[in-house]
Amino acid sequence: MEGRGQMSRQAALADRLERFIANKERMVREHPLRYLFWEATLRCNLACRHCGSDCRRDNSTRDRELSPEMMKRELATIASFHDPRRITLAIIGGEPLIRPDIEAVGAFAAGLGFAWGITTNAMLLDVERLASLKAAGLSTIAVSLDGPEDEHDALRQCNGAFRRVSEALARLVADPFYQSFDVICCVSTLNIDRLGPLLDHLAALGVPRLRLTPVFSRGRAGRQSGLMLSGDQYRRLLAFTAEARQSRRDIEVTLSEEGYWGPEWECRVRDDPHYCGSGTMIASILHDGGVTGCPSVSRRFVEGNIRATPFVDLWAEGFADFRAGRRAIAPPACGACEHWDLCEGGGFHLFAPEDGAASTCALRKIEDQGDRHDR
Repeated sequence: MEGRGQMSRQAALADRLERFIANKERMVREHPLRYLFWEATLRCNLACRHCGSDCRRDNSTRDRELSPEMMKRELATIASFHDPRRITLAIIGGEPLIRPDIEAVGAFAAGLGFAWGITTNAMLLDVERLASLKAAGLSTIAVSLDGPEDEHDALRQCNGAFRRVSEALARLVADPFYQSFDVICCVSTLNIDRLGPLLDHLAALGVPRLRLTPVFSRGRAGRQSGLMLSGDQYRRLLAFTAEARQSRRDIEVTLSEEGYWGPEWECRVRDDPHYCGSGTMIASILHDGGVTGCPSVSRRFVEGNIRATPFVDLWAEGFADFRAGRRAIAPPACGACEHWDLCEGGGFHLFAPEDGAASTCALRKIEDQGDRHDR
């Protein structure tokens, strides 16, 4: 009987994976827009060591930023071609709260039917700004916190940052106007051994969800930064995530999209198998009007600019590399890999890293041998 039960579970898993692969193929054909990032600015009030966007604590990029009117025009056009009720607009940076006019864009988007939210370092998220965001219809918010106090302040290069972010988190927990709220932690060599205390701190505050994302080689977080995780540290991150998901009832923990970790880990570290929706479900309008997939991808993959071509045309006619061309631009070793159908080269943001020597294969990073993993 036990043998039959195991065979039944294996058959169910095989069926689930077959349907998963078929769904990915459908996404390529139909590319239904579900998530639109607006990189409102590259300006920031911090100079974080692990910044993948190489943001600036000056106004050198301000003149290239899109105006609220231009974004409203694009959103109105998008809403005429796509159902805005099925699309989330995520306003990011840099630090989006640097701009005083994102509420105008957010309120306009909400009026069209979009849900909208922000990702923020929360240093500017005081009582007045939170009230302004709420009045504009903000529905989702993600706050960055990268470890306990010493580790967070060191990564952010700002004494007192941890305290201010924790105060903002307590304010959010006490005033749950949002539909979705979580904390994002960028995991690096500096905080890999301090995730437990961070999780306890967030749970004590009442934060509902922690999303862990490994640092990757981009911007100031390049391989020479000393922040890149080793294979052993990746395995420890996977083991920590899997154990927390199984044992914690006071806070939800998940590993965000970074790469495909193999059959032994995928079902243990997140709710659904690895899928990079960059260019098939996810698009970005960059601070200067460039259009690409996920905002973390290499700028080599910009499809065009809304100053010259409407976003809807670029989305409908472009993104060949993201959709049908991934195998052609993936590292050569990917072509013959038995995991291709599930992995597809990992997250698209790992293609063409700035550091050409950086490994983009998650399985290689953890030296996956099929049955080798921490339990």
